Amino acid sequence: MHARLPAVVRPDYMTTRSRYIISLITIASVYISIGSAHDDNQPIAGAIYWPGWTENSKWANNLKPKEWNSRLPFYAKFSQGKFEVRSDNQAVMDQEIKYAKDAGLDYFAFDFSSDEKGTGLPLFLASKYKDEINFCVLLLGDNKKGAWPDTVKYLVRLFAEPTYQKVIGGRPLVFRYYVERMAEEFGSARAAREALDYLRSETVKVGLKAPYIVAQMWNAQDGAKYADTMGFDALSAYSMSVDVETFQEKEYPYSRLAKINHDFWDACKGTGKEVIPIVNAGWDVRPRWWDKDLMKLYNGGEQPWFTAPTPSELANNIRDAIQWNRQNPAAGRANAVLIYAWNESDEGGWLVPTVSEGTGRIDAIKKVMSELPRTGHP
Repeated sequence: MHARLPAVVRPDYMTTRSRYIISLITIASVYISIGSAHDDNQPIAGAIYWPGWTENSKWANNLKPKEWNSRLPFYAKFSQGKFEVRSDNQAVMDQEIKYAKDAGLDYFAFDFSSDEKGTGLPLFLASKYKDEINFCVLLLGDNKKGAWPDTVKYLVRLFAEPTYQKVIGGRPLVFRYYVERMAEEFGSARAAREALDYLRSETVKVGLKAPYIVAQMWNAQDGAKYADTMGFDALSAYSMSVDVETFQEKEYPYSRLAKINHDFWDACKGTGKEVIPIVNAGWDVRPRWWDKDLMKLYNGGEQPWFTAPTPSELANNIRDAIQWNRQNPAAGRANAVLIYAWNESDEGGWLVPTVSEGTGRIDAIKKVMSELPRTGHP
């Protein structure tokens, strides 16, 4: 799920701070002039990209039992008794970009952490097809003491990329997960707020607009509290799959999951905060149940699961999110939707073509994106 600072576009830091800033201003100016601008009246939809499918990844074993083989992505391989689920190569990333573009998606939100190895973002940035869709970062946390200033330098560099996803008149879109850990990570809630403000100020210094930073939460009220204390611009979630009526360890229909999504959008709006609606492409973590220690992180253990959506059910949920933004222009000011997920296959959330469905899901999404009036707020 995590990615460290990719070396692909790591800035060549100047010997003085002034030379570094001047170079970034120059780059930002060029990118602003030639980059693809986002029309705020144009709805955008993106998907979380989890870079966990690597060589010798423990996650692949979760999909090895026959009952979970239907979830295997197009790049899974069975050869000479060897089972592999690997997306950590350029050819796979190139194909995923093509699939995402064909689906009508606007961006990937790459899981990002400065202290852990990953493959998603660097492969995307190295792809000859990287201009086909936009991208943004989904911060998972930085566990290295004192690493935030270097992370900020790198993020500002990314913000200047021509296809970095912008919202609300050119503000770089940034998601932050594990918000509840930020006070410990930075030393206090006040220090966490100062860290986000530092990211904004450093971005503005190079001629870009302040990033639009979104807290990903499991509860709207908690999200509002963190938004107030730490200065987030909006609320969303990484996934939203439980409520007070679905805590039993049993199966529920996808329609129930869609309702949980919708209720969360409304609950976030009810706090008075801005919202980026989260859409679950599914939720079924049973392939991970064997790992009892891991499952302690999932509300203490085994939990509900939902039937996999049909392509049309999934597409309709995405349509609902886009229309929700249109109907709630103040709360949905960013006019953006986030989908869980492109490839969280062993947790039950995926858009990536699979060995069982082929391109069924992205074909259905493509139909929605092409038929829905892509005009935004009235």
